[in-house]
Amino acid sequence: MDANQVGFVHELTWEDIQTLLDNAITIKPKRQMSVQFSGGEPTISPYFLDAVSYARKVGYTSVQAATNGIEFAKSPEFCRKAADAGLRYAYLQFDGIGNAANSHRKVGNLFDVKLRAIENLYNNGVDIVPVITLINGINNEQVGRVIQFALDNPKRIPFLSFQPVSFTGRDEAVTDERRMAQRYTLAHLAHDVKNQTGLGEPARDWFPLSFISTFSDWSDLVHGPEHQWGQLSCGCHPNCGVGMAVMVDKQTGESAPVTSFWNADQLAKDVARVNDAARGKWLSIIGMALATARNYDPFKSPTHFKLTDLMKKLDKTFGATGKNYGKVGADRTIQDIEKRRQDRWNFLLIAGMWFQDLFNYDFRRTEQCIIPYATQEGEISFCAYNTGIGWRNIIEKMHMTATLTKWYEEHGRHEIFAGGKKVAMQSAEHSMVLRDGIITTEVQHDLDKLGIAKNSGEEKLRARAAKIKQDEENARMAKLYRQHVLKEQPTPDLVPLGSIQLAPKPAPKPAPVERVEEREEVGSFGD
Repeated sequence: MDANQVGFVHELTWEDIQTLLDNAITIKPKRQMSVQFSGGEPTISPYFLDAVSYARKVGYTSVQAATNGIEFAKSPEFCRKAADAGLRYAYLQFDGIGNAANSHRKVGNLFDVKLRAIENLYNNGVDIVPVITLINGINNEQVGRVIQFALDNPKRIPFLSFQPVSFTGRDEAVTDERRMAQRYTLAHLAHDVKNQTGLGEPARDWFPLSFISTFSDWSDLVHGPEHQWGQLSCGCHPNCGVGMAVMVDKQTGESAPVTSFWNADQLAKDVARVNDAARGKWLSIIGMALATARNYDPFKSPTHFKLTDLMKKLDKTFGATGKNYGKVGADRTIQDIEKRRQDRWNFLLIAGMWFQDLFNYDFRRTEQCIIPYATQEGEISFCAYNTGIGWRNIIEKMHMTATLTKWYEEHGRHEIFAGGKKVAMQSAEHSMVLRDGIITTEVQHDLDKLGIAKNSGEEKLRARAAKIKQDEENARMAKLYRQHVLKEQPTPDLVPLGSIQLAPKPAPKPAPVERVEEREEVGSFGD
């Protein structure tokens, strides 16, 4: 939430955080749980490191943070502490390549911050997932640039998450004109990837995220019912998210969509038959190997990629044979992380996750949601929390911590980066590969050319200016109506000072004449 926008603070206490984490992990039947701390900005919470550590301690398999990266860029030591506490993924806000592409965030050196955050996080064993919110006319031209950046840095970027704009919060009052101009869909994403990078075919290489469930079922069959956890399965609605996998050679940079040399449609059917047969661990592994070989085309794969590399990739992902590729559990060490990173091939997943808003809300998607919010009132679907009847507003007002004024009096203000202010970092150096051709030096002007507002703030300013102009026009028409219809004599609206004459001074009044009364003289007692 934006406390400055709503005027109050909704801040979890340490007891709240523990309760939410405990409640989610103890739900029956027990789930393999990932947790992502978000906000606001979670890294400025005084409980962030403790919360990461506690989540790992009570059994969450993957602990993540959705962050703008500022705190991670400012302090390598903070990155080390987060990694030691158990942070595995940083979902990094990442709107494009170059400070110009990130200028709408109003931080002067935000792209430099992102590069330094990636450097610090990677060096401390935390995996980075750039998260790109796509708005048509604002940064849709950045799709190809971001993907090229990931391809150029395959050792550091294993995953890209594109999120088409969702008109929620203050943007629920968006005008139809701006909504139609800025709307961006998953279909736009698939075609922009093709048009801007030449990678993939929209109808061949993009699959719903729930496609992975067939392989999750196979993994569960291989590990058996005695295994502590089932494999992570994505059961979300097909319209919620899509993805395309790209195999990248970390040494040469060569890449190819996985489904260009691996027939995924037929593979899924073959694996489903293996699952239905349920013939035990090793026969199921052999069945997967045969299905993989049957649907693999070596002539379309990257030059140095072999069928055995694909088999190893599957084994590393699902842990079928029990070979040690480096631990991923709570007891993993930096040596485990380095061991997993020695793999020559980066399985880069380019994913699109389209969250709902009031204009495309589908209750079927909400029913199948796999991303619930943990709140003081229980778990609530991601999209239901942020839009619909507005559970976010309800929960935050029910559990308001303090008014903004009271909070500032007791806790002071944290540092705010706005109006082009730059983030002070110990160093801006990085070892990322950054091609000159993909760095954006100028903001995208599509909406300016169409005369359409870029955000709700600009929309309000334009609406205010339009109202003033309309009021002036209404006053002019009213004046003409009185003059020509009602035949009223026009009266000047403004009287020039020069046309005002001074009133004549009144003539002086004559001085009063004192009247002397004549009296008859009479005698007095003195005579």
